[in-house]
Amino acid sequence: MPADEKDSAATNRLLDLLRSQQTGKSTTEGNASGTLDANSSDDQVDSPPVKTEQPPAISTSIVPDTIIDEPPPQPEKSAPVSSDEIRAKLGNLVSKQPEKPVEEAPATSEVTSDVPQGNAAKLVEPESFEEPGQESIPEPLEEDVSDIPPEFDDEAEASVALINPDHFELHQDVKPPNKMVDLLYEFSNWAFGIRKKITIQCTTNSIRVLKMVSAGARNVIESMEEYPLPFEFEDKKITHRDDLLAHILDTFDPKLWKKDTMFRMYSSHIETHTKVFKAPPVKGKEINELITWTAKKNLPFSSENVNIDHKILDAEKGELKKNIIIGVGNNETITYLSDLFKKRKFELQNVTTIPFLDWQIFQHCYPDRLRGCIAIVHMNSNETTITMVKSGRMEFNREMAVGIKDYQKALVQRVMVGNDAVNITEDMAIDYLMRYGNPLNKDDEIPENGISLYKISIFLRPVIERMTNEINRSLDYFRKQVADVECQEIYLTGPGAAIPNLVETFATQLERTTEHLNPLRQGDFEFSDDLQLDYQLIPKFVTNFGLALKESAGINLLPPQRKQHFQFKVFNKLAMFLSVILLPIYLLLGYLSSMEKGVMEESVANMNKQWMRLSEQSQEYFVMMDDLGYLSDYWGYLANDRINSENQIKLLRLISSEIPDNIKVTSLIFRPGSSKDDGSVIKQEAHVDRVALSGFVHAHAGIADIQLTNFIMRLESLNMFTSINREVQGNPSSDDTRLIFTLEMGVGVR
Repeated sequence: MPADEKDSAATNRLLDLLRSQQTGKSTTEGNASGTLDANSSDDQVDSPPVKTEQPPAISTSIVPDTIIDEPPPQPEKSAPVSSDEIRAKLGNLVSKQPEKPVEEAPATSEVTSDVPQGNAAKLVEPESFEEPGQESIPEPLEEDVSDIPPEFDDEAEASVALINPDHFELHQDVKPPNKMVDLLYEFSNWAFGIRKKITIQCTTNSIRVLKMVSAGARNVIESMEEYPLPFEFEDKKITHRDDLLAHILDTFDPKLWKKDTMFRMYSSHIETHTKVFKAPPVKGKEINELITWTAKKNLPFSSENVNIDHKILDAEKGELKKNIIIGVGNNETITYLSDLFKKRKFELQNVTTIPFLDWQIFQHCYPDRLRGCIAIVHMNSNETTITMVKSGRMEFNREMAVGIKDYQKALVQRVMVGNDAVNITEDMAIDYLMRYGNPLNKDDEIPENGISLYKISIFLRPVIERMTNEINRSLDYFRKQVADVECQEIYLTGPGAAIPNLVETFATQLERTTEHLNPLRQGDFEFSDDLQLDYQLIPKFVTNFGLALKESAGINLLPPQRKQHFQFKVFNKLAMFLSVILLPIYLLLGYLSSMEKGVMEESVANMNKQWMRLSEQSQEYFVMMDDLGYLSDYWGYLANDRINSENQIKLLRLISSEIPDNIKVTSLIFRPGSSKDDGSVIKQEAHVDRVALSGFVHAHAGIADIQLTNFIMRLESLNMFTSINREVQGNPSSDDTRLIFTLEMGVGVR
């Protein structure tokens, strides 16, 4: 036998011996052979043996449906001594040899046989013994009065917290809130529409609703409500979970849909699957195809109508492959729940899976423990999910077919208490499980019926062993898959973690550090002053707390068309914000433009009236002047530009109307002023378009010159040319009938 097991067995035997000496009961482990203990006094040797009832042997592997057990003799009431105190005193006993005991004078002349003698007397707190029929009043130790627990009656003990509140304290390194950071978070909460948060957790036998209000980077919890099935209200009774969810939604304030309210939920009735795999370094279409193929592989439900979402994790240092977490959900069930919300004008924003949610809670709340390997055990009603996390990355998850109902069924027994038979019903089993859990002090009894808590622990032992074996199998499998990795810590969460003493039992059975998964560790949640907090509810609402975290949106199994509204909500809010500012400006500009338009229309109407009063010749003149204005503004247009071409045509028409019959034009060349002249570029202020007009006068030499001069004068009278330079090619003879000329004309109004 290993040394640890020998020490544990010896300690248990000594504990049983101490209990027997304190209460006067015999044990089968401490003195099973009937021999006297070495620490027994001479008075005990001389006194006649007292006949006590021996409890029947009970197998730890097979629990009978009926256990017949005579109640042990009731000992005199004594000061409460916990097993931890006994172990502490036992450690002192082992570390040094006790001195010779000093006999103390009894309070009465007659000493009962229940008084512990020898070394055991030093391990029990001093008591004053009374005659039969009188209650013994415990006297606290003088050297350590503060450690003695206060006395409670049965009603007071029921109100004591069954889970130590220290399990859910803030981490010591959490910084106090910062006002500037809170202001930024307030703006972010407004932009993304999460100023109010309502998270819903649907299980087989209840629905849990957590309501909170965002206060900067924190959330103020307003209520933690649990609705059991069947649910009764007024004169109605609800037995189906969907009807209960509809009833809960109907109780919400209808104005919530107008406010920035975030609705997220998890339901154990939605068929979901979580898969973690390592992907090679591929991108784009190949990675999408790989994710889809992996998601639909070996699904426990039909792969025809599924929603898929994934999250890619960074590769470990020195590795090329990346961990990819895939969430898959049944679209039919998810759409039904989403429609249930939408009928009441509420928008469901997120549906995720338990392994991903537990991993995100751990990653967010335990940033100082992201090294090494840990396991998260989530206990639900019918199943338990274990998630393995290595160096802060999810590596593996597995679902086990054992849950809280197995613990409850184990307590549904027929027990004989004295001569009476007590049937533990399912409701009683649920009550005992949440009140006592796996009892540590097995000497106590249930006040209502006298059932020994030792029997409760015996009933629960097979289920605890089954669960610890399944957890060990998962840890062994993961150790084989990932070499040189040993799970160091186990975090228990879910409704099953609310069972008293279960965390301590797992720590002993699994021989690893085991504690509750604490969602309050980083100060993300505060509780309203009006809320009376029961710490036993926190493990049940861990899923609700996780849904409220921003990180839980990493995997969302809602249909893509439902998610788009929330993904782009910030842009909708930004557009609304800008419209509120720009709309008044736009309306003002529109009003001013309408006024200006009216003035311009009135001016145009007046000009049209004046235009209609002009004669045709005047109208033609003004049209020509407008054409010349266009022409004078022309600069730098391309040769094939439409405006340039139209202006040239208009100019040709104008010049042709002034050419007499005996003058023939042979060439008309437009020369833009932007062209180079003598190697220099004409400046814009000196810009003048030029037209080179070439032709001949069909007349004799004496008359041709006069006719050309008259033509030039007529062109000058048009007031559309800045200059006209005449160039005659040669001197015609008296018998020549042609005068060839070229006119360089600058276009523009003088």
